[in-house]
Amino acid sequence: MLPTIERYELTNEIGHGGMATVYRARDTRLDRWVAVKVMHPHLRGTEQARARFSREARAVAKLRHPAILEIYDYSGNESDNAYIATELLTGPTLRAYVDSTGEIPAEIAACICCELAAALAAAHAQGIVHRDVKPENVLLHENRTVKLTDFGIADMLDPTMSAMTATGQLLGSPAHMAPEQVESGDADARSDVFALGTILYWLTTGVLPFSGKNPHQVLKRVVECQPLDPLALRPSIGRPLRDLICRCLSKSPNDRFQTAQDLADELARHLATVGIADPRATLEAYFHDPKTEEVQLRERVIDALLAEARKAVAVRDRMAAIVALDRVLALHDAHAEALKLVGQLDHADRTRKVVRAGIAALAIAAVAGLWVSFAPKSGARRGDDLPGEVDELQLPDPSRRPEPTAVTPTPGPITAEDAAVAKVVRPAPKPVASKLRTVVFDPSPPNVTIAVDGAEPKAYGPSFRMVELAPGPHSFSFTGGHECCKPLTVEREVPGGTGEYVVSAKLEFRDAYVRVDSVPADVVVDDGLAAGRSLLLLAIPMKQLVERHRISVTAPGFEPYTGWVDVRAGVPTSHPVSLKPRDPR
Repeated sequence: MLPTIERYELTNEIGHGGMATVYRARDTRLDRWVAVKVMHPHLRGTEQARARFSREARAVAKLRHPAILEIYDYSGNESDNAYIATELLTGPTLRAYVDSTGEIPAEIAACICCELAAALAAAHAQGIVHRDVKPENVLLHENRTVKLTDFGIADMLDPTMSAMTATGQLLGSPAHMAPEQVESGDADARSDVFALGTILYWLTTGVLPFSGKNPHQVLKRVVECQPLDPLALRPSIGRPLRDLICRCLSKSPNDRFQTAQDLADELARHLATVGIADPRATLEAYFHDPKTEEVQLRERVIDALLAEARKAVAVRDRMAAIVALDRVLALHDAHAEALKLVGQLDHADRTRKVVRAGIAALAIAAVAGLWVSFAPKSGARRGDDLPGEVDELQLPDPSRRPEPTAVTPTPGPITAEDAAVAKVVRPAPKPVASKLRTVVFDPSPPNVTIAVDGAEPKAYGPSFRMVELAPGPHSFSFTGGHECCKPLTVEREVPGGTGEYVVSAKLEFRDAYVRVDSVPADVVVDDGLAAGRSLLLLAIPMKQLVERHRISVTAPGFEPYTGWVDVRAGVPTSHPVSLKPRDPR
């Protein structure tokens, strides 16, 4: 039976971290269910921990926003039981939801981050920088919306309170920290924009923009700030959203969105272009029935993109048409109307090229004609063409059509359409030494880049699934996205013949790493799969990209702990554990 803390009856534990445990509780005074965050007993005597706890309560109590966790009550510094009572959120963390659901539509990712950007804008307006924006600090609520939580290390822009975090301690989560936080510890609203950009990158690509074998390597990559192009990892997100993500992740704060509200507005504008006027309503529909909403959303997005492409083709805005059609074909690589519009673009390009060539030829002919008119007559003496001594210039009679002259076609490939427009005869094709063979890739996992014969690597996806190669020896180098897998080079002798030749590659997953944050203790993963000590990284062999493992933690004088942790290949994960002291009786 869990204890009662003042007016709150604690019923069961619903979460825990390095500083506190969160319980589901009943408010006996108001007869409602709440969440009560109780500071760990061993920290209650620490002045710094209590000050930080108080600061979180005071920070969030100022905020009123639909996407920010609401605080109801705070114990105060004088209470023996340091606690914060908040609204009770019903759903999992964003991290747990995505790990269990898998890939989500890019528009849903944009809707989530649009809501979170608006929440951060509300916090920034009150002078509060969150400093720890990450998927674990975002919770779903009532199967309809998202809530930003855990302002435990928020930085107050009020100078009377800023000293509390100016201790030189690196606060935050490495994979989501902005470069300036790592280098100097400084953070402002643009640092939260960067962190939200890492969430948007992760939601749209399935991987974090910065990862490594240990926290030090992660922080080094954050400072370098050179993430892989999200469009290469998932072409279906489209270029406009890709550009927005990259702006959030600019190394210099001056190159990012300068406020979270600017980011929220830009996300809202992007969503409006694909027919989403209300991100909050779209999220509610998606969380209620993800499969149905995903199908309908995909159709709405394709319809909106096709409408944009038609308009662009009509006004000959080639770039806008390509951007829209690229994404349509990434979502549906055999879409008939999209392919037709692409064909119209290609035909228009070829026609313009031929017309330009024809105009150039006529110009050359006209210049040549004028030269002939100006040229001295046969037999004329040198100097007869000096000014004042030339014959009267005879311009060609425009009513007389010149006799056609033979045109030698420019060397190079000419299509049937080119020939029809230019009225020239296609040159006979040169004999081909050896017929090319279609080589189809079959990588596992599919999130890889592939280099053929040492060429520049390309991201495997709708636009790059196969190549045409001459029969003979070839090498294929496969690299997993963000080091989730060990690189693999495959040597193949591509045979001659017809039909597709498949090159399969199964990459070996890298180890995942977990660090148990607790008092000094022994840690065992899955009854011996991995073992070590708390506060150290333990390597866990992986057979899949994401796995769930059982963690057992024991320490003298404490009750044993058993729990579960979700880990990702090649990525370090922190798992806070609060061990309960044994009853001395």
